[in-house]
Amino acid sequence: MKKTLLLLFTSLLFNHITFSQELSAKERAETIARENFSKSKYMKKEKFGVTKELNRVVVSTPVIEKNVKDYSGVYKAYGFDHTLTLNIKDAQNIQATLKENNGANSNSTSLLKNITINDALFKAVQVNADGTETPLEGVFINKNDNGQTEFGLGIKLSKSITIDNALHIDKLFFKKVN
Repeated sequence: MKKTLLLLFTSLLFNHITFSQELSAKERAETIARENFSKSKYMKKEKFGVTKELNRVVVSTPVIEKNVKDYSGVYKAYGFDHTLTLNIKDAQNIQATLKENNGANSNSTSLLKNITINDALFKAVQVNADGTETPLEGVFINKNDNGQTEFGLGIKLSKSITIDNALHIDKLFFKKVN
């Protein structure tokens, strides 16, 4: 009897701990915006009696729209020449394509499926040209970079982009252009 009660109590406690660790869509969106798309830098250099200071603050906050159709449009990731097109009729009818510039005049276009948008949290599965699937997660944000605000979609990449075998990019900001 004691073993059964102990097992039941342990099971309930484990389920409560597991349940409490799950984040809501809003909390997840806030976490992604804060941890992946916000930063601050401060540098101070003195050389030959001249002091240079650099203070840069980027604050990203999730943008929760009442109507999911307001997220429709064309989004571009500048510097990488990637374009994401979102066509939204309602929350259950979302279509998207991702056009990626792979360098050397090579482009690839892939469809996104299983797209959900909940409290600014964006989730989708990218279907690659070879048939493999890549999960995508991101958040619709206002990115304030030293007073200049831009609206767009910040996406965490499951596989980083490598440039010149040295620089690894693990997130992209797609600015809404249309």
